[in-house]
Amino acid sequence: MEAILNTLLYQVYMENFGWQGWVQEGRLAGIIGQSLRMEAIRIKGVKRYRVHVQNIGWMDWVNEGEVAGTIDKALRIEAIEIEGENINYQVHIQNDGWLDFARDGETAGSEAQSLRIEAIRLLRSPEPIKVDSAETFKPAPAPVVVPDPPKVVAIDQLRLLKAFKLYLAIGHGISQDGSWDSGCVDGPYTEAALMLELGKVVVADLRTMGFTVLTDADHDNNKNIAACVAEANNWGADAYISLHCDYNQAPSGTLPIAYPGSTQGVQLANFMIAACQEYGLKTRGIIQRDDWEVADTNMIACIFETGSIREDIKTLQDVQNYGNAIAKGICNYANQAA
Repeated sequence: MEAILNTLLYQVYMENFGWQGWVQEGRLAGIIGQSLRMEAIRIKGVKRYRVHVQNIGWMDWVNEGEVAGTIDKALRIEAIEIEGENINYQVHIQNDGWLDFARDGETAGSEAQSLRIEAIRLLRSPEPIKVDSAETFKPAPAPVVVPDPPKVVAIDQLRLLKAFKLYLAIGHGISQDGSWDSGCVDGPYTEAALMLELGKVVVADLRTMGFTVLTDADHDNNKNIAACVAEANNWGADAYISLHCDYNQAPSGTLPIAYPGSTQGVQLANFMIAACQEYGLKTRGIIQRDDWEVADTNMIACIFETGSIREDIKTLQDVQNYGNAIAKGICNYANQAA
């Protein structure tokens, strides 16, 4: 992660998992469907906030970026109040699910009902937001227009100009609890299986070009994505790329994700887009969003959505040619950054 912009960011401490990655406004923080309590929270971009905690009640107000709640005491947060300008916040609580949005100091959650908060999301807006359920709240992404994709050199003319350490992660696979996560599914096709075969080609090409590559593709996607991020950080990678494909109702085209304000992250995505366009696959632009795979990495990072699992299935199965194209884009980026 290169820089944190002046935006609304928040991070939660969850039972069994500890601190989760920072997320940007409109995104869910927490865990739904596993009956886990939120125990602490930190928020940037607001004036102050406080939480109502099991056995304690309302705790003191804290300023932005400070911890509200408790750590390692196994106590649930039951309610929260947040003060700021035009700040809306919605909590997911035990038994009742998503509650309606509270706003600018109002109480979200419950008191004296012994119900845990399991997740939260925040959003700025000039007017109050009223939402009946999680399904009706879908914040719009922020695509970046790519008017002039860079010129890329053909793969048979490429060699890496300097030492470059790349971590390539295969999207989905092993979950944090050890279960299998197939990612998106369409009939017989799964995201994890498609990305594994594509990733193996990308890795082979990059190593031929001179890259040092660390990847869970070498072991058939046996590593959890959180472990991949930690391994990339510990290894000191120059760049991190995670391969994904989009769900079956998504339109055709690539849709990479870079951290907001990361010039090099956008540039890396741009080079991969350009190579894929030469191969024949259009793009839907670039999203700048703080998904934790680009927010928690200590290097240039990009989540590369390779296309729709339905609309682009023939391309996703053409692993040799499509893998060549992705590797070509990565090598072109690395060479211009030399």
